[in-house]
Amino acid sequence: MSNYLVFTDEAGNYTSHPSEKHISSHPFYIRSYVRMSAEDYCQYQIDTQRINGMYEIPFEEEIKWSDLGTKHKKGAPRTSTIEQMSLDRLKKYFRAVLEAATNKESLSFLYTVTDIVGRTCWIAEDDIYSHHLQAAFQRMQMSANPDDFAMFIMDELNEKAVKQIKAACHTFTVKGDFVEYKNLYQGVLTENSLYSPGIQLADYAAGILNNYLRGNILSPGNFQFAVDLYNEFIKPHLRCSKNGKKTVGYGVVNIPKTTPFLPILESVFDN
Repeated sequence: MSNYLVFTDEAGNYTSHPSEKHISSHPFYIRSYVRMSAEDYCQYQIDTQRINGMYEIPFEEEIKWSDLGTKHKKGAPRTSTIEQMSLDRLKKYFRAVLEAATNKESLSFLYTVTDIVGRTCWIAEDDIYSHHLQAAFQRMQMSANPDDFAMFIMDELNEKAVKQIKAACHTFTVKGDFVEYKNLYQGVLTENSLYSPGIQLADYAAGILNNYLRGNILSPGNFQFAVDLYNEFIKPHLRCSKNGKKTVGYGVVNIPKTTPFLPILESVFDN
């Protein structure tokens, strides 16, 4: 029997009726899911404490993926720690954390993605979380061995959103759909990302894929750092079909399932 923790975070800001300004900032809405066994996560916590010590990250602070985008903006860094770190040192920090994570045998990545730039999704804002999480729950259940058990953990959001998400996850796990959720915690737990290396890792994973999609679809040749991180750290651990030939639908899931964005994802990940 193996016990797993599945940490999830988001990149982008979803709206069903985006303006041009919104699209320029948030062309995609992405949720990442980082699965790791409890034993491996125990060691990963120790690893991240060591890395934070090496990079002089104060105990009461965390490094976010978005900090990478503020380094070139005067006065933008969130904290004095980020302001004082060089861009090169910040990039090395992300590499160190990802290397520590991907050294864990049980690690795997999963993503759910909604196209905003193409305006192909009309799911209501209040319902988008449940659509993404249900797709992820389905695939985690399908990946589970008979004696496995897994719990989903996400960052704390506003109280209303958290109540809606917890209620939705409890409902579909108890009632089931085409999947019977025998091996998953019947709901989702919440944690402050400051105290959770797992949620911080999910933040990095979401940010990397967001920039990877931008670099492949909207702005070819740009976002090279994220492209490199994806190829080196994410891709080898990304969920895929048993024969290893299909990623879309397995490790990268289009939400809603069938839209004009689906063949674009397939061209990026499966061709």
